[in-house]
Amino acid sequence: MRAEPQRSALHVQDEPHLQTNPYLARTWHRKGTQPTVPGVGINRRVTVCGSVEALRRARVQLVRAAQDTAGFVRYLELLDGQHQAVQREIYLVLDNGSAHTSRLSTLAVRAREDGLHVIWLAKYAPQLNPKEREWRYLKWRYLKRDARAHLAATLRDFVDGILVGLHHLGGAVATIVDEAPPWFLDGHRKPPTGRPAGRPLGAKASYKRAPYRRRENLPAHT
Repeated sequence: MRAEPQRSALHVQDEPHLQTNPYLARTWHRKGTQPTVPGVGINRRVTVCGSVEALRRARVQLVRAAQDTAGFVRYLELLDGQHQAVQREIYLVLDNGSAHTSRLSTLAVRAREDGLHVIWLAKYAPQLNPKEREWRYLKWRYLKRDARAHLAATLRDFVDGILVGLHHLGGAVATIVDEAPPWFLDGHRKPPTGRPAGRPLGAKASYKRAPYRRRENLPAHT
């Protein structure tokens, strides 16, 4: 690959999770006052699915609300754009995570066998993945004291801070896509179903309950 760099490209892929929980650490503060760490106020996790080319000629990053098969397939679609632009064979380093080995992910990888070659790692092997060091650099250098201590007032500000850090990581060609859904930025854990708030009308609600009868405390027999 180093002898003929124009023929192929080696991408190292990984998905970190960045949380909004403030990270408590040692700090300077006035004597007699309690130090506080402002934060979003809710516990949410943002997943960044992406890869970087070994020679740092290209970068593909996708910001989502969860790590799942749909996110990995979407990442492969973005990687296709890199392949079509440079016309190089891509060697992709992946771990054996569930999002990479699911049925839909396997079919998506097989559909790209002509220009995509996968190098499988163990299910959890951070010591073999150079991308892990880049995530650590992102958290501590550009998101200030780890992403969990990022002083963002809203989830939108928190995601914007992640995007700024990703752009600072460099790369000749950077494809950075923000797909954080509106329901996630509004503070919901799952997409709204449209069902009205409150207890759903079920079978138990169709029966009338017997009136409550208050029992008197009668004297015990002696």
